[in-house]
Amino acid sequence: MKMKNLFAISAFAASFCFAAEETAPAAEAAEVAEPSAVETCKASIDAASKDIPANAIAAKYSLAAAKATLADLEIANEDDPESETTQALAAKCDIYAKIVAAQAETQKLRNHTAENWEKRAATARSIEAIQEQINQARSGKVNDLEAEKAKMKDQEARLQAEMQQNQEKFQAEAAAKEAALKAASEREANLQKQQADLEKQQADLQKQLEAEKKALAEERAKAEARQAEAMNKLNELQSKLIQVTKDARGIILSMSDILFDVNKATLKADLKTSLAKVAGILSVYQQFNVSIEGNTDNTGSAEHNMKLSQQRADNVKSFLVEQGIDAERLTAKGLGMTMPIADNKTKEGRQKNRRVDLVIQDKALQQSAEPAAAPAEPSAAPAAEPAKK
Repeated sequence: MKMKNLFAISAFAASFCFAAEETAPAAEAAEVAEPSAVETCKASIDAASKDIPANAIAAKYSLAAAKATLADLEIANEDDPESETTQALAAKCDIYAKIVAAQAETQKLRNHTAENWEKRAATARSIEAIQEQINQARSGKVNDLEAEKAKMKDQEARLQAEMQQNQEKFQAEAAAKEAALKAASEREANLQKQQADLEKQQADLQKQLEAEKKALAEERAKAEARQAEAMNKLNELQSKLIQVTKDARGIILSMSDILFDVNKATLKADLKTSLAKVAGILSVYQQFNVSIEGNTDNTGSAEHNMKLSQQRADNVKSFLVEQGIDAERLTAKGLGMTMPIADNKTKEGRQKNRRVDLVIQDKALQQSAEPAAAPAEPSAAPAAEPAKK
């Protein structure tokens, strides 16, 4: 009776070993609205690092690289969230997060395969123990030997059948896990290739930006040299009626309204002579643009002053065009009495405010100028005046 119970217990233990199954939890992907590249990167890293096996060394190294990329992304995002560098770092962070997830999943598959092999070995040991018990029972003196032999044979057959069934199931599961492991390895290789491509693109972009900065600096240096050279030549026109100064907008030629007929826009001979010399200099320096600004004092109506200042600016522009200067390089604008450089309460102040300014600037400097480089405000304008005696 004890032998029968022993066989029953052994058979139950073997059946229990083969019946154990492991189910992998299914992960549901949730789409989260991402207000920024930094938050997206953080969420990707957090999701990828939630379930990393303790022995997944490669995944832990990749996680450290992803966190380093996140730090760079936070800095780039503070400078300019829309820059190409920010977008490249965001893409790089996403690739790192995917690599971490792929490496963690690969290690899980390896661990699961090892566990299954261990279960198979344990089952084999149980069967060997049962077979040993059967062999011992056969050699002993047991009542109803033939009946017991038949029972043991049936039990052995059932165990063999169960073992065959479990072995087929294990082989099918192992094949599926192997296929999943291969697919995960391919995904990891693909992600690493994407990472390498992204890093190369980022390096190329950095080289391109450096080259553009260098070219811009060289062009600006040439433009500043041209403007300084032109300034020296324009200084020869300096007189009581024409003042040559320089400010953030460029070289300023301020011409007194004495060079115009009173309350008219007609250019006098002295002004034409000076403008002809200016045209000669502009012909040499094709890179210069000229903004012609007409200004008046506050005598008379604002409408009349605006009209008069525009006519004077237009006439100066027309004369320069007649001298061979391309009209595309010239702009004319009447400012009326809106931009005084002196106090309109005094005669001397009103005389200074009645003027036409030629603002000359190199195109290269004009393109890279700050938005603040606009017509001078009344408080800043006296800096461009000649020193008072």
